[in-house]
Amino acid sequence: MSRIHPPTDCLGATRFILGASTSFLKRHTYPSTQFTGSPLDDAVRHRHSPVIQLLKQSGALFGSPSQSTCFITAAAEGDLEEVQGLLEYGNVDVNRGDYDKRTALHLAAGEGKTAMVEYLCQRGADVNAQDRWGNRPIDDARANNHDACIDILKKYGGKGSTTNSIMGKEALLDLMHQYGKIRNGVLSMDWQDVKDLLIGVGEDSSDEVVQKLFQVADVKHNGVIDTEEFLEHHEIFLGGRPARIILVVGGPGSGKGRLCERLVKECGVVHLSSGDLLRQEVAKGTALGRQVEGIMKSGGLVSSALMVTLMKARMRDHPGKRILLDGFPRSQENARDLVTLCGKPELALHITCDDTVLLERILNRGKSGARADDNFHTALERIRTYHKYGQLTMEFLREEHVPVVYLDGEQTAEGVYGQLCAVGRLMRSAVRL
Repeated sequence: MSRIHPPTDCLGATRFILGASTSFLKRHTYPSTQFTGSPLDDAVRHRHSPVIQLLKQSGALFGSPSQSTCFITAAAEGDLEEVQGLLEYGNVDVNRGDYDKRTALHLAAGEGKTAMVEYLCQRGADVNAQDRWGNRPIDDARANNHDACIDILKKYGGKGSTTNSIMGKEALLDLMHQYGKIRNGVLSMDWQDVKDLLIGVGEDSSDEVVQKLFQVADVKHNGVIDTEEFLEHHEIFLGGRPARIILVVGGPGSGKGRLCERLVKECGVVHLSSGDLLRQEVAKGTALGRQVEGIMKSGGLVSSALMVTLMKARMRDHPGKRILLDGFPRSQENARDLVTLCGKPELALHITCDDTVLLERILNRGKSGARADDNFHTALERIRTYHKYGQLTMEFLREEHVPVVYLDGEQTAEGVYGQLCAVGRLMRSAVRL
């Protein structure tokens, strides 16, 4: 018997507006006239083999534009039955990638789906396919410590990328000797040397990107990176660009945190808060964390480039996932650095709210003891800061053609979530690959 799927609800709409792909729609039965599906698509979705054969004999064609997306997502979820059905009866290329060139094998390996990885390899998936950053399936498996997947991929000839962030110390020293120069008796690289290195390993980064990252790695601020600095910070250069970023923007008390919590729970996205990220990086004692700690202890401000570099490093821990950035960017400089170093966000969710409502919520939160700094004076200062930079930030995002969805934050948390769902339902009919 075929599986019976529940009807669509707000969750489906929300997953759509977040760009979580039309694969979510594959679990529901819709009129083909509205969603460009066909009887053959429905028969394949539910694995009705006799019906599929009859329709094909009658000249039926696939109408759904989302089969490849469904295939890739099912592989990431480990839905072996779905993948087998689409390969057997659908019009799917096992090596078709998403817009980041990440194939089903990339995602299955990154999620640790060993049975799926084995099956895809048996079906001829390219074990050395490269995504837009040059990473191969085995790189994704290594990034998430999925040793069983690594063993399977190696069995079928899988190899890692030369720019993998797990590059060994010896390989890094070879790069340092190849591209560095002796300056004042010390082997070092200036930003142009780093640029040449990146070109040599296939990373095509602009001068602006290299210079900003160089500023972060140049801890001694002497215009060059020595061997120690390069070994400690090599991942910011060799890690590639993250992608799939969604911004959640709004004033203090607008409900950004609650919305993010709901989206993480319902839609499987990853939530990164700039403040939490700073504290965690310092606690971990990483090279960037130590740099941040030193700046904060001296009373200085963490630079925009350093803040974005920290985010970029953390994003690589979640390959293929969509990242919710909460409360960032806080200025136009933040926004520029984010676009330069991490790529253009897919979407911005802007929660609008009257200042009196923001103030009331912050003070109520302070009474509950949720945050020690939620008092009248700090609340006013945070609201003023938000208005000082918020409008300029949104203008910059619009100039970069980042879609902005405005949500009325004066409603309840459930009401805000419902608005997001409503937008998703309105936009479904525009879905095209």
